[in-house]
Amino acid sequence: MSPIGFLVCGPSGVGKTSNFKKMLQNAGVKEEVFLLDPDMRKEETHEERSRLTLEAVNISISEDKSFVYTATCGGMRIIQDLIDRMKGYRVVVCIVYTSLPVALERIRKRSHQPVPEDVVADLHAFFKTKAERYMKLPVEIYLYNNETDFNLLFSRRNKKIVCRDKDSDFYFDISRYCRG
Repeated sequence: MSPIGFLVCGPSGVGKTSNFKKMLQNAGVKEEVFLLDPDMRKEETHEERSRLTLEAVNISISEDKSFVYTATCGGMRIIQDLIDRMKGYRVVVCIVYTSLPVALERIRKRSHQPVPEDVVADLHAFFKTKAERYMKLPVEIYLYNNETDFNLLFSRRNKKIVCRDKDSDFYFDISRYCRG
């Protein structure tokens, strides 16, 4: 069985870590995978947590181990480099959406790893302008709306496209990717 590289992307407060098990289930992943999440690390700065988490991802790839990597995924070069190096992997990219006010409220309620509101707003605005570029990746893609409930809006696996509630809010208009 091929190892799985599961990349969960979206700005802070969208529910990446809270819902990664549901994402695995939707993708039909039954094997055990290791969660690599910078927000679960104890280092003092976000930069250090991110760097060390990415190092752990690179080690997992070099050892052909399955993993889930949760990140903002704002740097397309980093994600493309990871995908390029995951030869023989089943690569899955999940993108999670929620509106900025909901993300900010979730961040305010966090007891660990708070993120300044201006950083959350900047990441959200940045991701909104860049999210659609992931649709061009030759991997499995899953798009989720986590505004109120965690809903799968779109999936692309083995060139089969499934759309649900294509009128739901997302970073971009997904209807052009839906058939029917």
